[in-house]
Amino acid sequence: MIRAYDEILLSRASDTLGRMLDHAAYSLHRDAASMMELFISCGLASLFENGDIRVIAGMSGIELAHETLERSGMASERAVPRHTISLSPEYWCGVALARAQWRSGLRFEQLLDFFPVSAFIADYAQKRVAFLDALPLDISDADRAEKIRAFGSQYAAEAAAAAVSGHGGGTADAPRDTSLKTIRMKNGLSQSQLANASGVPLRTIQQYEQRQKDINKARAEYIMMLSAALNCDPASLLEKKQG
Repeated sequence: MIRAYDEILLSRASDTLGRMLDHAAYSLHRDAASMMELFISCGLASLFENGDIRVIAGMSGIELAHETLERSGMASERAVPRHTISLSPEYWCGVALARAQWRSGLRFEQLLDFFPVSAFIADYAQKRVAFLDALPLDISDADRAEKIRAFGSQYAAEAAAAAVSGHGGGTADAPRDTSLKTIRMKNGLSQSQLANASGVPLRTIQQYEQRQKDINKARAEYIMMLSAALNCDPASLLEKKQG
C-alpha cells in the first residue's frame, strides 16, 4: 500500500495530532471526541490523511486545534498551553489515531467507528493508574516521568497495531458507516453540532454511530428529533439488516 506521506514524518504527525487533542481538552476545555469530529467535518482531517505537509508537520498541535475551531466557525481564545512531561490520555489517543490512520490508509471517520476516542481515554487512564501504583516509591521524579512516557508510547503503539490488524491492515473492506453518520456528514455536522441541533445526547449519537447501541431500537422521539435536525426521512436513519 502506498502511504500518503513518508514514515520519517510519522513521529511529527502523531505528535501534532496528540497535542491538538491535549490542548483541546486541557486548555480549551473541549471534549476530545467532539474535537476529532470537528477536525473531520471542517476538512483538516482529509488534508492530514493525504499528507498535506502544512497540516502534518508545518504547524503545532496547538495551532491545529485553533484552526480546527476557526474553520468550524467557533471563536476561541489563544489559551496558554498546558505542557506535561509524561503527557495525557488525550495526547496518546491522538498519537495512536495518527499511527493507525497512516498504517491502514483508512479515513479518520472510518477509524472512529471501531476506535472510539472516549473508550481509548478511559481505558488508558485506568491502566495508567495501575502502572503508577506498581512503580517503586523511591523512584525520582525524572525517572517516574520517563517511565510514564514510555508506558504511554507503548500503549499507543499497541492500540494502533490492534486497530489495524483487527481490520485487515487497510486491505479489507472498511467498516460500513451507519446511516446516521452518512447523513450527518452529508449535512456537514459534527456529532456535537448534531447533538445541539437535535437535543439528542452527544453520547447517544456516538453510541448509535459506533453501533454500541442499535438505532433500530432507539426511542421514537430520538429518531424524530434527529430526522428533524438532519432534514431527512426518519426511516432513512435506520440500519438495513445485512445478509
